[in-house]
Amino acid sequence: MDAYLQRMTGYNQWMNQKLLTKTQLLTDEEIAEERGAFFGSILGTFNHFLRVMS
Repeated sequence: MDAYLQRMTGYNQWMNQKLLTKTQLLTDEEIAEERGAFFGSILGTFNHFLRVMS
C-alpha cells in the first residue's frame, strides 16, 4: 500500500505542475471562462483544490 500511495502522490505532484504550467499561458478571462466542467471554469476547479487542501 505504501508504494501505491507514493506513486499516486508523485503522479498528483506531476499533474499539478503540468496544470499550473499550462494555466500560466492563459489570460485571466480564459481562466474564468465557463467551460461546462464540474466546477465550471479552470478558476473554479483551482478554488476546489484549495478548499480540499486547506
